[in-house]
Amino acid sequence: MPPLRLAVDARVVAQDTRGIGRYARAILRRLAMRDDVALTLLVEGLFPTRRSGALARALGSDAFDVRGSVGRDVQAVWHPANGTFFTSSGGAPSIATIHDAVPFRYPDPDTARREHAQQPFLRSARTAARVITVSEFGASELVRLLGIPREKIEVIVHGVDMSFSPGVAEPLAAALQGRAYILFVGDPIAEPRKNFDLLYEAYRRAWPDADGPALAVVGPQAPQLPDVLHVGELGGDLVADGDAAMRACYRGARLLALASYHETFGMPMLEAMACGTPVVASRAGSLPEIGGDAAFFVPPDDAAAWARALRRGVDDAARRERLVAAGLARAHHFSWERSAQRHLEVFRDVALRLRSGETR
Repeated sequence: MPPLRLAVDARVVAQDTRGIGRYARAILRRLAMRDDVALTLLVEGLFPTRRSGALARALGSDAFDVRGSVGRDVQAVWHPANGTFFTSSGGAPSIATIHDAVPFRYPDPDTARREHAQQPFLRSARTAARVITVSEFGASELVRLLGIPREKIEVIVHGVDMSFSPGVAEPLAAALQGRAYILFVGDPIAEPRKNFDLLYEAYRRAWPDADGPALAVVGPQAPQLPDVLHVGELGGDLVADGDAAMRACYRGARLLALASYHETFGMPMLEAMACGTPVVASRAGSLPEIGGDAAFFVPPDDAAAWARALRRGVDDAARRERLVAAGLARAHHFSWERSAQRHLEVFRDVALRLRSGETR
């Protein structure tokens, strides 16, 4: 069978350190290793091949072409970052990954900003032959908020990198050395859905005398509050062993607190579980779907319940042992290799159906 000629919007590949960038790189790194895929990475601007070096460093491979437009030889186009920004003059079908419907669930009150945020999603929903999302909860959001037919959506869950595993918490950030801490991953200020205010209220209830572990925030910013440690943003998968600092944070934490009232996947949950760290999470969004029976779930609007869960998560040794064992077992169900294989099956299926004249 000849290789599938696949073009991919590469705008997030070489610089995006968020979960979307990690996802795109995880899939492309695996596709680049295969001889049944011929990759073309699409970049905007003049002289697109000037980006070849940065893209090769990000993927650890140069097994791809770089272009500024979709060629007529392409059989399918993948848009991995919500929006569709490249069109095919040769009629190649597109597949779009829509990670969430946040711009529609929580629309910006400013009309111009709202339309700017929503338009790429709407274009993907309108033009993609198939839409990939990362959880059944995410699929239900796309049906309800974007009107995408359920039969057009493929649910393909993320994996977790094998480097996330139990071990010694090194190199641990200086702010955390010698400290007991509960870990929060995200931006508690720019992303209200992470529910940090409720988490902090519960944390203060759990240790009213300030004699408990610190609350450590890994992310771009953190509120200046008593006993909140801002660790900052840590290295990611764009640099060699860039996950080491994040892995150490998970390994050293007493537990991960994921209090979000809306998540479409929740990557920190899986990474913490893979490192043998207990997880306390909200019973909301996709989190119960992804965590299964391996996390301690709490209502996202109940500070008293969260306070009790935090205390038990730190103090109850038997519960901690159960959560660690269940989390390690749960994390093994999530593989980037299986995810990449499922993506390739969707890409090939869409290309073959178009060639045979089918729409689905």
